[in-house]
Amino acid sequence: MERAQKLLNEKTELENEIRKLEADLKSHGADRNTALVDSDGFPRSDIDIVEVRTIRQALICKQNDLKALMQQIEDSLLQLHQENSPPAPKSKPFARVSIVTPNSPASEAGLLVGDKIIQYGSVDANKDFKAMSAETVNNINKPLPVKIERVVNGKPTVMDLTLVLRHGWGGDSLLGCHILPLDV
Repeated sequence: MERAQKLLNEKTELENEIRKLEADLKSHGADRNTALVDSDGFPRSDIDIVEVRTIRQALICKQNDLKALMQQIEDSLLQLHQENSPPAPKSKPFARVSIVTPNSPASEAGLLVGDKIIQYGSVDANKDFKAMSAETVNNINKPLPVKIERVVNGKPTVMDLTLVLRHGWGGDSLLGCHILPLDV
């Protein structure tokens, strides 16, 4: 928080310096775009060209400094926001795969025995386990996203799979696996 506040104070100071340089430029009868030569290509005699160019150069440097400072402020505020944000709620598994039939839609999608299901289409731990049946019937021959948790090298890993539920794969069910609630 202190770093962000310090950067904001620096920004205010830098903006004040830019305004002062623009006022200095105006006091010399010029702005950032005023031509420094006349229509014949000769230096204008009514403007102190060296001073105007020096002020313009300082303005360009200050503008570049301001741009870099704005990026630092953005990064600082993002970091501050991330530090103060509550962690995203972790989805928890609600079911587990107990059997997978070879060459079934479940097998082809990559489901393995022991996988824990975090999300099955629109069904997650907040819905009744029985809602999986309706989700299955409503998604025959359509891709059904499934989020699972699988232990890989001793660590729980979340994976996204896609099931395509269908009749005629050689088994009696649409899915080709047996899924149990986690509490069983």
